[in-house]
Amino acid sequence: MCSLLCSSDVIAAVSIISYDNEPSLFSIVFGEGITNDAVSIIMFNAVMKYTHRKDSSLTFSTPFTILAEFSILGLDSLLIGIVFGLMSAYILKIFRAFS
Repeated sequence: MCSLLCSSDVIAAVSIISYDNEPSLFSIVFGEGITNDAVSIIMFNAVMKYTHRKDSSLTFSTPFTILAEFSILGLDSLLIGIVFGLMSAYILKIFRAFS
């Protein structure tokens, strides 16, 4: 629950900053917000995946298990983003050549 609530703090900051007056500051705060949201979603999914197991009792290895799930979900998300970004760039490059 906390990981979801913490990701909404950037909305207030972005609504105050004017893009026309401070484009660099707006981009930095917006980028931090996007990264914060992504980490919150990944952390939430890692913890939910752990708690749905039948053997989800708290032990010494619990933080390491959640950290491993977090790392796997984060790397999977990063790889998916890179693949789709490269595919989009290639498709746009092809369409630009036709115009």
